[in-house]
Amino acid sequence: MVRALILAGGFGKRLQPLTLDRPKPLIEVGGKPILQWQVEWLSRQGVKDIVLAVGYLRTKVFEVMGDGSRFSVRLFYSVEEEPLGTGGAIKNAMKFLEDEVFIVLNGDIITNLSIKPLIEQLNGNVISTIALVPMRSPYGIVHVDHEAS
Repeated sequence: MVRALILAGGFGKRLQPLTLDRPKPLIEVGGKPILQWQVEWLSRQGVKDIVLAVGYLRTKVFEVMGDGSRFSVRLFYSVEEEPLGTGGAIKNAMKFLEDEVFIVLNGDIITNLSIKPLIEQLNGNVISTIALVPMRSPYGIVHVDHEAS
């Protein structure tokens, strides 16, 4: 079984004033919150257990997303009492993910990527994989060896 962890606990400072009254993953795109797009995308790919790592304005996320039943998934909440950063949020959520294959995504991503090829790469020799898009970023660039398997 594959589970997903959506990192949805940040402050969304770069999107203020939009994020003064809601966390960034609840900003609407095309008439629905980003988190809803993500949960529906995961559900279509067979991911039915999803953990939301929440912090900032988390009660808004609880109100909007509920238990996930209206999306035909089960939502679990990993609550950050104080900001933990990406690694800390993942570690905090491990109680929901132990002994499972899981994917992690940021709470502000909308994609149509198929996760099946990523999961199929995981075997005895491969313990993790990552999906990348070609994009210049102020945070650095990932150099890929296209010959590597």
